[in-house]
Amino acid sequence: MQITITIPALAPPHGGMRVIMEWANRLSRAHQVTLSVSQGDLSCRWFELAPQVGLRRGLAAADCTIITSPHTIDWQQTGKTFIFMQMAEHLFQPANRRWSAQCRRFYTSPHPLIAISQWNIRMLRETYSRTGEIFYTGNGVNLDHFPVSHQPKDGRVVLVEGWVCYNPTKDVGRVAPQVAERLKADGYRIVAFSQLPISDYFHVPDEYYLSPDLATMNALYDRATILLKASRCDARSCSPMEAMTKGTVTARAIVDGDDDLINYDNCLRTTYAAEPLYEVARRLLTDAPLRERLADNCRQHVQRYTWDHYMRQIEQILACREST
Repeated sequence: MQITITIPALAPPHGGMRVIMEWANRLSRAHQVTLSVSQGDLSCRWFELAPQVGLRRGLAAADCTIITSPHTIDWQQTGKTFIFMQMAEHLFQPANRRWSAQCRRFYTSPHPLIAISQWNIRMLRETYSRTGEIFYTGNGVNLDHFPVSHQPKDGRVVLVEGWVCYNPTKDVGRVAPQVAERLKADGYRIVAFSQLPISDYFHVPDEYYLSPDLATMNALYDRATILLKASRCDARSCSPMEAMTKGTVTARAIVDGDDDLINYDNCLRTTYAAEPLYEVARRLLTDAPLRERLADNCRQHVQRYTWDHYMRQIEQILACREST
């Protein structure tokens, strides 16, 4: 089957882009796959696409088209069409009426929609009155890129993901830096990374990494005792799952999302506020037996819910369902 997957851009490094490229690589094992890019250049230096995956600007003809963003909702054609929704993207630009209208068209498309978050599905039905078919799946972790390891940890390193953010769904309340500041005062080493240069709380990180490469990311996850992550909402964030491969447990502050993170099973999660996040982070750092139990569950989770597991579901959806 000829499959076209739309993608907004190939750069910069981004979890949502990584997921689309994983789909392309894995589907290309059995299908002829083209990534249709809507903006930016056609080179990708941070992720290795399989050599058989085609790249082109604009839409490529196909038996099956997977539209992965409101950016390309107009890129529909004859044959099967699926909508792949990774996040409630209208929340990224709440004051942009044109973008909100484009997102509404994406959410309410008559084509079958594949979602990775239960709260996104509830939103589609309750807020947008979507009546079209919805399928639920998840994201795996590339265990070649992020191998499972059992490196000993010193119990003193707190890794903070997404230190700088301007997206209103993320940590715009600066909850994680506030908590990190308190943990630093408690004697812990704060290591932070982000896709943007550091812009505040300069005195807190002992180390700061801007757009770290794959080798650096693995080294950071290996060193970290816990991962500290705060955001208002996410569909299914990548970093906690990548950290799981190293037995690095996440202290998570969030209102909605991250279906993989199960409280007291493979993480500690709480509401989006500094005080409760500090409390669960301290609990993980000081209760070694609890942390080790959750760390074991983390490694088991990523080895059970692999990309192979999810791609079997996705292949079945693409093979058996016709767009309306």
